[in-house]
Amino acid sequence: MKKRSTKLFVLVLAMSLMFSMTAAANPAIVGYGGLYYNTLAATQSYAYILPNAKTTGTSVTVTTAVPNALQLHYYWSYNNTTLDLGTTIVNSTYYNSGSAYYNPGTLITVVERVPGSTTAYPSVSYSITFK
Repeated sequence: MKKRSTKLFVLVLAMSLMFSMTAAANPAIVGYGGLYYNTLAATQSYAYILPNAKTTGTSVTVTTAVPNALQLHYYWSYNNTTLDLGTTIVNSTYYNSGSAYYNPGTLITVVERVPGSTTAYPSVSYSITFK
């Protein structure tokens, strides 16, 4: 149990340091089937950490009223290594995406504003779920 607590602490610390360069990427530990709501202003981003993510793939669904204003940046963390899996733009009001990696680990999804969308839409609300 102590080893698991230490790993979780190191993961949260690493995430905090990794996203300290971005604007307010406050991390949230999430689970499969949960539905999470948030609103992002022009300079904000938000990180969702899914421990023990499936290597067969995790479906990520985003619902928003404003397409092309949000982007999802995926990271996979395992064995003290964090891999950048890329970025995708939420290009519809109901967007289904996802990611996985061949080693068991943690899926980190960062929701960010798309540069250039902030003038027309100063804040954008969304919901996100992981399956």
